[in-house]
Parts: sequence; structure tokens; C-alpha cells
Amino acid sequence: MKKYIFYSLITLLILGCSNTTNSIKVNNQQNINSAKNIYTLIYKKIYQKDIDGADDLYIKLKTDFENSDLTKKAAKDLAIVHMQNKEYILANFYLQEALSIDSNDEFAKFLLIKNQFLAALENQRDVNYMQKALKALELNRNLVYSDDYVILANSMLTRVKLDMLYKNREIGSLYQKLNKTNAAKLYLERAKELGIDSKEIYKP
Repeated sequence: MKKYIFYSLITLLILGCSNTTNSIKVNNQQNINSAKNIYTLIYKKIYQKDIDGADDLYIKLKTDFENSDLTKKAAKDLAIVHMQNKEYILANFYLQEALSIDSNDEFAKFLLIKNQFLAALENQRDVNYMQKALKALELNRNLVYSDDYVILANSMLTRVKLDMLYKNREIGSLYQKLNKTNAAKLYLERAKELGIDSKEIYKP
């Protein structure tokens, strides 16, 4: 009798574990399908150029599936869209979202560098902004390791330095014409501090 009860309990435990495992599998599959559905809707909104709608759907995806690969993918997709729309602050937000899910995502890190570069091109007349952008690019170019991304990151950094070089020289020359020697010297020194020789870059 005791053996019968013992075996009955074992059987119930096994069946219970089996049902629990099956239930977990079903729930996991349902979660995957739900995440896919929301991501598909985000993609449709992007295709329809309803970016606000896509942003709203991302919030739902993030809320329900915070660490999903699809959440990371949606964040990168939206970052690219906002970069194309010159909305660099929003693009940066989405890239930070993607990197919070996977800090080793090198493509997201490269996009972060590219976003800083594009923002710098849009704000060339703002000297303070350009200085901050230069520091950010110098720091963040070390985030990428693959040869292709390193080459592109260094090219972007060089482009920003060149823009700043010519701007400082232009202002320095203007002050020289106005006989403001100290001001001219300041900007020409800033040009030298960039550590880049434009003649060497364009040397045939």
C-alpha cells in the first residue's frame, strides 16, 4: 500500500512538471509571437512614414518585452529613421536603448558615432557644440573594433577636425585683417591644436 502511494505521488509530480514545462513553452511562444506582431506594426508605421505611431508602438514593445532582441532591433531601426530625419537627439535615445539591451552590439555603437558626426555637420557654425562633438567622437571611436567601423569612425573624426581647422583659420585670418593680433593668434593656435595637416591629407 505504501509503495502504491509512493509511486502515485511520483507519477503526479512527473505529470505536474511536464504540464508546467509545456505551459512555460506555450507562454514563451505566445510572448515571441506578441513581440513579433508589435515589431511588424512598427515596421509598417515606418514604411508609412508615421514615425510618431512607430515611436508609440516602441513604448509598448519596450514595456512588454524589455530585453527582447526585437526590442533592440526596433530601437536601431527607429534610430536610423530619426537620423535620416535629422532628429539626432531622438536617434541618440534609441541607440542608448539598444545598447542598454546589448552593450556589445557593435553596429549600434557605430551608429552612435555616426549620429554624433551627422549632428556635428548640422551644427558647424556653433563653435562650442563642435568642440563637444569632437571630444565625444574622440572618445566613442574607441567603442568599435572591426576594421571597417574603425576606418569609418576615423574618417568621420578627421572630417570634423578639418571643418574645425578651416573654421579657425578663417576666423583667425579675419582678425588679422582687422589688426586684432591677439584674437587672430588665439584661433590660429586652436587650428594647430587639432593636430591635423590639411596639406598632408590632400597631398597628391
